Amino acid sequence: MQNMPEYLIVNIDSMQIKPISTLPHPPPGKSGWPWTNESARTTAQWETQDWPTISIIIPTFNQAAYLEQTIRSVLLQGYPNCELIVIDGGSTDGSLEIIRKYAPLLTFWISEKDCGQAHAINKGMERATGNILAYLNSDDLYLPGTLFTVAEYAMRNPEVDLVYGGCRVIDAEGNKTGERWGDISGISELIDLWDVWWKRRNYVQPEVFWTRRIAEKAGPFREDLYFVMDYDYWVRIFLAGGKAGMINNELAAFRITPEQKSRQSAKVALELLQVIEPVLWNKRLPIPLWQRYQLRSRWLYQRYFLPEVEKSLAAGEKTFARRLRLLGVIARHPGMLAFGGLHARMFSGLHRLKWD
Repeated sequence: MQNMPEYLIVNIDSMQIKPISTLPHPPPGKSGWPWTNESARTTAQWETQDWPTISIIIPTFNQAAYLEQTIRSVLLQGYPNCELIVIDGGSTDGSLEIIRKYAPLLTFWISEKDCGQAHAINKGMERATGNILAYLNSDDLYLPGTLFTVAEYAMRNPEVDLVYGGCRVIDAEGNKTGERWGDISGISELIDLWDVWWKRRNYVQPEVFWTRRIAEKAGPFREDLYFVMDYDYWVRIFLAGGKAGMINNELAAFRITPEQKSRQSAKVALELLQVIEPVLWNKRLPIPLWQRYQLRSRWLYQRYFLPEVEKSLAAGEKTFARRLRLLGVIARHPGMLAFGGLHARMFSGLHRLKWD
């Protein structure tokens, strides 16, 4: 029968430690992590019996070029209690052959048409049973020792709900091109797109893990979001009372590719603004009133004032017409007057008799 989902459920043995000798051979010419190397394990790590179960979900669609490396970066962690769940959206590029190749080592996998990345993650979350959860996009990968590092931190800090570390940035070939270190400990920082998130203090995503208890409070990922379902999820974790903790290690690698949807910066920014709008106007938001008004004013300026500037420039409007247009925006959204940047722009415009 055509168009039927293909899937496999593997028994509990799939959660056991997987030496590199038990994995399929890597493709010819591949070496290093995670092809011919595996994570080092200490005696203490081997002897400890009570490691929390970590569930890793890999949502994927037509990522055959990178999927195998992603899967191996989880399997070769050497972590004894790891569920690896692969949710494929019905790929046609050879991904299914890779998944079948590793199927005996997976906890669960399925290949069927879905409604996008967030839907795939939610399907995986429904299958996951771990105390610690994460998802790893199929063009990213974990670095050696990540799961032990996260588990050790979680056991030492049981009050923490969201754990994050450093994130290496790599190119399509896997070469390191940079690194990112998030620095966000609460909701007031997370929703400050201007002085925190867009100032490179953001979480990248593959280096983030969270607890089951906070997942039960936050609920599923929003399937109506295309770019920033992860950001929305972090917001809901903090609004649910989640506490964040940082690990001072690189945990994952984030791959930059030409076809990556997150490179569409204008669309990403718009979706971020849409996510935080109801948060900023929520009277119960647990941040100081002055900060709430400042963030609202910047939101109004970003959402309404700047697009009108772009429209005016695109239309080739003269100075007077542009000023009338922008004064009308301010009149409709006077809350933006609390943003000092608008004051500077207005003063500059009046001084030069134009705003540009």
